[in-house]
Amino acid sequence: MDCKVAAIICAVLLSVTLIQGAAVSRGNRCLCTKFSNKLKIKAVEKLEIYPRSPNCENVEYVAFLKKRNVPICVSPDLKEVKALLKKRKNRNLNHIKVIHHQ
Repeated sequence: MDCKVAAIICAVLLSVTLIQGAAVSRGNRCLCTKFSNKLKIKAVEKLEIYPRSPNCENVEYVAFLKKRNVPICVSPDLKEVKALLKKRKNRNLNHIKVIHHQ
């Protein structure tokens, strides 16, 4: 009986090494859970845009402020964000980096 138990344990251990794991989605893993409804355009150092991904179904806009360098999630509907995205028309906004992540 001991040989049978040992053989079963060996078979289980060998089969475990052959099984390949798959990533399991654990829900929505977006960077932004809350959005700021205000943005002082003069305080912004850069704006980063993250596209939709398998982990998050939203396009996310994250602004970094000059003094604190703290990320702030902002809504793409804010007029300040729209102005940053069309900054070619406004020369006062050329100092702010807009980074599109892939």
